[in-house]
Amino acid sequence: MTREEILINSIWTSGKMNVYSKFFKQEVRLDLFTSDYNLRSTQAILSEKFVEAVNDFLNLSSTSRSLMQGLLFKHCNECCENTSYGFEVLEGETETQTNLREFGVSDEKSALEQANIDHIVINEGDQEYNRYVKLVFYPPWENEHGCELILKNGVLLDFYGENDTYVRQFD
Repeated sequence: MTREEILINSIWTSGKMNVYSKFFKQEVRLDLFTSDYNLRSTQAILSEKFVEAVNDFLNLSSTSRSLMQGLLFKHCNECCENTSYGFEVLEGETETQTNLREFGVSDEKSALEQANIDHIVINEGDQEYNRYVKLVFYPPWENEHGCELILKNGVLLDFYGENDTYVRQFD
């Protein structure tokens, strides 16, 4: 069997690519999950909504920055209030204040600065009624499970506290 025969006859369901995000001012990896396809039927690989969802991320408006900062700060506060990270608590501080200090988060702006975008997830199966994009962060206050922010039809909605969000709950 040749390389071409393998490529043409295999079932492909995902792809990855890096794109430059003007919003984040850096390259970001897109994890793209499509319907099953092979290279014989390339027209069925991506729906129009899927393509629009990719562009929703690429065209993320700077007006979303304030909400994004607020959502990440809220997530950070929830984690810092509910988790003991083992940092030394200074006199006059609560454990939550210590956690925030250690993570370098003092306000909404610093929460986004510390959060570090990891990758974006777009799944063809999530595009039935609306366009969904998951912005996946692994911030220092939750580097095990991460934090996902949800875009619905190009609008930033909310955060979901861990990876593998079921976005259809936002329909």
